Amino acid sequence: MPPCCLWTDMPDLQTQFRDLAAWAEDSSPLYAHLCREAADDPAVLDLAATVPEGRQAPHLLLAAVHYLLDRNPDHRLAEYYPSITRAARAPDDECFPAFREFCLDRADDIRPLLRNRRTQTNAVRRSAVLYPAIARVARAADGPLALVELGPSAGLNLLFDHYRYDYDGRVVGNGDSPVTIESSVRRGDPPLPETPPAIRSRVGLDRNPLDVTDEADRDWLRALVWPEHEERRAVLDSALSVARDDPPELIAGDMLDDLPAVLDGIPEDVPVCVVNTLVLYQVPAELSEALTASLEDLMADRPLHWLTGRRDLSGGESVGLDWKRQIGDGIETTHLADYGPHGAWLSWRG
Repeated sequence: MPPCCLWTDMPDLQTQFRDLAAWAEDSSPLYAHLCREAADDPAVLDLAATVPEGRQAPHLLLAAVHYLLDRNPDHRLAEYYPSITRAARAPDDECFPAFREFCLDRADDIRPLLRNRRTQTNAVRRSAVLYPAIARVARAADGPLALVELGPSAGLNLLFDHYRYDYDGRVVGNGDSPVTIESSVRRGDPPLPETPPAIRSRVGLDRNPLDVTDEADRDWLRALVWPEHEERRAVLDSALSVARDDPPELIAGDMLDDLPAVLDGIPEDVPVCVVNTLVLYQVPAELSEALTASLEDLMADRPLHWLTGRRDLSGGESVGLDWKRQIGDGIETTHLADYGPHGAWLSWRG
């Protein structure tokens, strides 16, 4: 990797670790502790600097260690990971030294992961907001939808109609599914049909799609789930088992340059629903604006709906989901829902 692609601002890297420590305090005491300590450790920061600039170095280092530790569970560091050791120890004075030792002893294995892997989480529970949103689009469309996801990672949310859903005791979706996604409706009355809306075809477009039939890719997805998040990991494992039997079609490509060709492969009279949840947070504003202009132009040529996520500009932790489509001569935007980043709750506003 050319030096220009790596971190050159070590104080900025320290800030990233400290910021993640603060953010993780209530969700992952282990990662909060490790990030606080790592921010002041030159050797660990030097290893983290292997991550190409522009990517999330603390997240990738933690995931790389989690990935390798799961394959080397005899190391003393595993005693602190609930995902690996039952009745794991709470972080103490020996926790970070064990983490540091693991990092430095396995630096040659960690560096390739930091260079080549990405934080491509598949938060399967986000399907809890996609279920009513796609149902709303399907109700407005004329015929089964062609689903296109941007930045799908392994494409597990493309299979939203393969899952069962439990919204505060109201169970809908695929009743035979081994996957049950629980979510709480905080506000509103989302459309929750008993059976999923009809999907004619589905495809995902990602620069670096993950293959659910590949063991290393599956293990990387699991490593991205924080050690204490047992429920998220259980849902992910169930979804992976479904996806291995019916892998979604994923195309390696650029969401702006290659999307028109993907759409050209769908008959013009078939209504299309383009979906993205959090991927636009990770791209430059110029790309997001260009994608918006491109999709809005395409809406004039064919039945095309766009479900696009947006972050909470007020500083909160919720995510918004908007529905864009052509109405008459203009583009209409409806704010359908706010939801927790991992889909644990939603507020319907559509």
